[in-house]
Amino acid sequence: MGMSAGSDSGHGAPKADINTTPLVDVMLVLLIIFMITAPLMADKVKVDLPTASSEQEAKDAALTGPRITLSIVRKNGVPNYYWGEQLVTAETLEQRMKAEARNSLNKVRMKIRADKTCKYEDVSAVLKLAKNSGIQFVSFVSSPDRA
Repeated sequence: MGMSAGSDSGHGAPKADINTTPLVDVMLVLLIIFMITAPLMADKVKVDLPTASSEQEAKDAALTGPRITLSIVRKNGVPNYYWGEQLVTAETLEQRMKAEARNSLNKVRMKIRADKTCKYEDVSAVLKLAKNSGIQFVSFVSSPDRA
């Protein structure tokens, strides 16, 4: 967009043009800054995760009562439940949980070991069974992070 003033000859006449180069430079820098920072701000949910301490481990070790180790392994698309080392069905699992909670004077502690191939629904079903059976202390077993 140009504008001229004066004679049509063009000699010595002032010409006013808008210099858009600095504007484009600033816009490109802002675009790059927003492209870099936008993904970093998208999923910023601060979660304060608990940490295990030796005091808590000592308290857990001091708890008495039956300790159940339940393993969940998914084979051929179906979850398999192991009570200790014995393979059990879902119905037997529920019966055993209820029997342990009913027969125990102290609180029952259950450790769940879920295979990497397990789905969330498998673990959720076991947690629901444990809650309905009266088992109050449930923990998850994981392997330490290997660097």
